[in-house]
Amino acid sequence: MVISLKLGANSIAGRLTCLATALLVVGIGASSAYATEVGVAAAVNSDAFGTPPGGARSTKVLGDNVIYNEKIETSGSGLVQVLLVDGSTFTVGANSNLVIDEFVYDPNAGTGKLVSSFGKGVARFVGGKLSKKRGGVTVKTPVGTIGIRGGIANINLASNPPVFSLLFGKDLTFTSPSGQRSRIHQAGYSMEVGAGGSTRVRRSTQSDFGNVQTALTNSRQRGGTKNTPTEGQIVQSGLPRVISGLQNVPTTPRSKPASTTGGGIQQTVNGLIQTQVLSQSQNTQSIEQEESTGTTDRARILRAGNKFGTAAALNLAPGTLGVVGGTSGFDEVVVFTQDPDTSGNSYRLWTGTADGTSIYVFDPDTSVNEFYTQSVNSNGDVIENFSTSNIPDAPSLSGTIVQNARGQRITGDGFGFFAHFVATEAGSDPTFNYGGSDYFYGLYGSATDFDNFNGSDAEKLRTYTLHGDILTAFQLSSEDNFGNNQAATSAALFLNPSIAEDLGTSFLSSVKSSGLKVLEGASDTLEGARYLAASMYISSGTTAQKSFVSLSLGDIENESGTLVLGGERRGGHRTDADNSAGLYGGSVESIEGGTGGTIFGSNADHLVLGPGNLEEDGTYTDGYVQVPTGIQSTDQQSGTMHVAELSSEVNVSTLDRTSKTLKGYAAGVLESNVNYSAGVDPVIFASNSLGDFEISFDSQNGSLYATLHVKDVANLDDEVDQYQLAFGEQSGSGQSVYVDADTFAAIETSGGSDNQILTDSEVFVSPKAGTTPDNYLISNTLVKGADNALFVDKTKCTCDFLEWGYWGSKMEASDTSLAGGDRFDTFHMGTWVAGDVTNSIDLPTSGSATYAGHAVGSVADGTRQYLAAGDFNMSLDFTYRTGTATISNFDSRTMSATLSETSVASGNLFEGTLSGTGGLSGNINTSVVTGPNSNHQGVIGDFHATQGNWSAAGIVAGEKQ
Repeated sequence: MVISLKLGANSIAGRLTCLATALLVVGIGASSAYATEVGVAAAVNSDAFGTPPGGARSTKVLGDNVIYNEKIETSGSGLVQVLLVDGSTFTVGANSNLVIDEFVYDPNAGTGKLVSSFGKGVARFVGGKLSKKRGGVTVKTPVGTIGIRGGIANINLASNPPVFSLLFGKDLTFTSPSGQRSRIHQAGYSMEVGAGGSTRVRRSTQSDFGNVQTALTNSRQRGGTKNTPTEGQIVQSGLPRVISGLQNVPTTPRSKPASTTGGGIQQTVNGLIQTQVLSQSQNTQSIEQEESTGTTDRARILRAGNKFGTAAALNLAPGTLGVVGGTSGFDEVVVFTQDPDTSGNSYRLWTGTADGTSIYVFDPDTSVNEFYTQSVNSNGDVIENFSTSNIPDAPSLSGTIVQNARGQRITGDGFGFFAHFVATEAGSDPTFNYGGSDYFYGLYGSATDFDNFNGSDAEKLRTYTLHGDILTAFQLSSEDNFGNNQAATSAALFLNPSIAEDLGTSFLSSVKSSGLKVLEGASDTLEGARYLAASMYISSGTTAQKSFVSLSLGDIENESGTLVLGGERRGGHRTDADNSAGLYGGSVESIEGGTGGTIFGSNADHLVLGPGNLEEDGTYTDGYVQVPTGIQSTDQQSGTMHVAELSSEVNVSTLDRTSKTLKGYAAGVLESNVNYSAGVDPVIFASNSLGDFEISFDSQNGSLYATLHVKDVANLDDEVDQYQLAFGEQSGSGQSVYVDADTFAAIETSGGSDNQILTDSEVFVSPKAGTTPDNYLISNTLVKGADNALFVDKTKCTCDFLEWGYWGSKMEASDTSLAGGDRFDTFHMGTWVAGDVTNSIDLPTSGSATYAGHAVGSVADGTRQYLAAGDFNMSLDFTYRTGTATISNFDSRTMSATLSETSVASGNLFEGTLSGTGGLSGNINTSVVTGPNSNHQGVIGDFHATQGNWSAAGIVAGEKQ
């Protein structure tokens, strides 16, 4: 049976599935034929009143039903006790008022929710069944909202300031109007609420108890009668027969929800509380039975040292860069002990010692993502404010403050992760330093049992929400207009915290993420599953542009009996158009917890992703051909932590993907240490012919393989003619993930095979021995909306029947054929496009077609580099095999070409010379592609152009109009 009542203005927005009427009816029954009873007036005197929704105010008498949304009031001498269906009681003192706003209760399961409003006065709440569940009881007051779990609480709004006291039970939480939260986690404490919702938690005093007790004691209470009834009168009233009869009412629940009305005892069902007055001692006994003794758990604690591995020159504390663990850092398993007094609380308190520092962890029974700030006094009292929206101020606590800490926790079923920052100076206004060795990461949880995993016979695509790096969020936190300390939360993944600071909080808040995609290869295990995670943002299409893309992909392997997610970190950033791009390296791995395992929860619900090989000084790396000012070599090592939380599962068989091979074009800008040292600016590279970019998708394996050839089209590099890069794999090595038509990515081929430079002297140079190129390739739809700022005032082609996206590479080469013997080269966010290119012989032989879409590519304006986009329009005359193409509004330039067909071995090619004002010149290659409606539905191509020191290279994509 479920009573479901929703908050509304004088009306019931929900319906009763099975109406529970009065527990006991003595005298008057329901106040209205259509009212919904949620409880009964179990004790009352003549100065208590009830006003039902839309009804008249009347005196409450003993046994009166309390209905949904009824306002209960008392006069200066009034008193009323409201007994609710779940056994909860509100004892309301003089000059007080109470409204039951929402009541949902299933007595068979013991679940539901109680929401009430207490407007003024004094009250005591004794928890019933609902209070034993987290979030089960909420009381709204004029100064904020309190939650009461498993206990007895006094509410005193008549005092100045208002005081809430936890007399017995698990905890009492308070949420201010601004969203800041405070908690009493131990009986015997009270909370004062000051101006603006500020709180001070302290031990309860005798006056706290006495003031409420006095207000709840009234010698005039007579049950609403002038003469106190005798025991004989009570017996003759039939009340005992009613009570005993309630125990034996056989009622079968309805098969589906139905609306009912009425107010008789006949409608009462089994499972309702069978007593008139539920005493505090009965509640206390029930609560005590739920308490358990203290216990221990093990958490893995990671901390930064004063140097990291071989990087002894890390003069900045490694912790500022998120570098933790390793042989020179701090990595240990710590035993945490649970406070027995909080064993049944919604937030259990655990204490452990790491490197001489006490760490206090409030662990909830359910999933939360919260910021917190703690205070600890010399008496050993631990008080915490917490919030889901901002970093709270330190709570007030009597006595001498010996420690302040703040942090963030992300928890779930069988899982917990926290970042804990200890203040350098404890006190009411502590100083926090988020670098060096002043913070701890903690990871604990129950490893997934893969012997009993996923009873489905179908492989799944599992999608996880990826939370941003906590250290970065705290380091870049700032105060908002309301004085609240806001963490700089971001969806950016695997981003060096020092670079995050350079990009700025406005940029970080705009970063988009794909989340973590895990593509199962078997239904009963995650072993062999492929994974993919990416984030990206491009801030604009101008010289003020900042850009960032991060990618990690790999697979889940069995390492000595433990399943570990492991792969590579790829991508890059450019913090300013004048700065060289930083290209990414390093590995990513799921982090092991304190009791083993790297995947947690019964359904592999949680992971934590961080740098691979923490035990062996593992970090992320950033590489530059010319290191920007202000970035030291030691700044190029970093680490971040990202909690993955399972959000959805779908069958792999439902994914939209097919095996196919597409051909197309690519372009980008090369940065080289050789060119910079010779005074040569970045150099544009572009495809030389159709098929210089080719991509093959394997739907069965969920993989792809792509090759890319780009040429020094302006002949500006003194020794390199072409770059030849390869991505992914042709079978199963974990270098690519193909989820569906919108979601795919690849990194360099295993071992860096098929990646090489072709010099002007026609010598092929492979990557330097001991290195592999750090390549990446993504679809433009992998991180949805990440490049929208690039296309402001442009028409972005949807073109679902063709594919396009971004790529990059970082390669070291060494060969005697190179002038300096060595090169270090990078490409950051080049572009590619591919489609099902129609053979020329199959194109129409008459008629014409017009196409519209976009152009997007890389710009090198002297030393400045950035991405730009423009509108693309093209027309073809199939009879004469000629046409025109125009790229407009591309970095404030317009360029056009007359096209003519050139014979190719397969496919088709329409090319022409680009020209524009101010001496702009270049070339464009285009090919008609097949779509679902015709064999000439779309067009793809590449272009390059120069104008003085300005040059650009990119791709075009269009659809028939």
